Amino acid sequence: MKKTLFYAASVAFIAFGMTACGGSTEETAAADTAVTYQLDAAATTLKWKGNYADDSHSHNGTVKVSEGSVTYKGDAFESGSFKVDMKTVESELTPETGSDKLIGHLSTPDFFNIAQFPNVEVKVNSISDKEIDATLVIAGKEVPAKMPVTIKKSDKELTAKGKFTIDFSSLDVNGFKPNPEMEKEKPNQYVKPGVEFELNLVLKAEAAKE
Repeated sequence: MKKTLFYAASVAFIAFGMTACGGSTEETAAADTAVTYQLDAAATTLKWKGNYADDSHSHNGTVKVSEGSVTYKGDAFESGSFKVDMKTVESELTPETGSDKLIGHLSTPDFFNIAQFPNVEVKVNSISDKEIDATLVIAGKEVPAKMPVTIKKSDKELTAKGKFTIDFSSLDVNGFKPNPEMEKEKPNQYVKPGVEFELNLVLKAEAAKE
């Protein structure tokens, strides 16, 4: 009788120890499950503002994020990418006050060469709760971008909100540099390469996949 009781107690102790040390099967599976958050384009907004070098004036507007997703494995970021549709650039101006002229100028090779490169490809390198580190491919060139944002993630939704500046100096285009022909009459009549942005990014979780 004593041997039977001792054996039963030993089995129960071992089972309890395995559960306590290893965690539940459900918890382990959850940590290994990849969840992809897909862009909610209708709820996402991206605002921009460009300032002239002499601070005499600026222009602002919006552009649409058309595609994108971010994948997590448990709480660890795995991968992410987005597309920004440059054909959707809009400004605060109206046709009467020069919107067509402004957008036309931004579309040329002096800036973003939109006819040849209609999308900006965004590769997400890492995400923390305070920053998105990404590489932008604009007009065939890579531009590094660190975006301080507030990240909120649940099992159903991921959001990123914040204001930041991206330096486009590495594009080496005329629109972001002094124009020698104009410098004598109108000095500093070019756009600062540091363009300001305000992002409200919304993504929805897909069904969990192994």
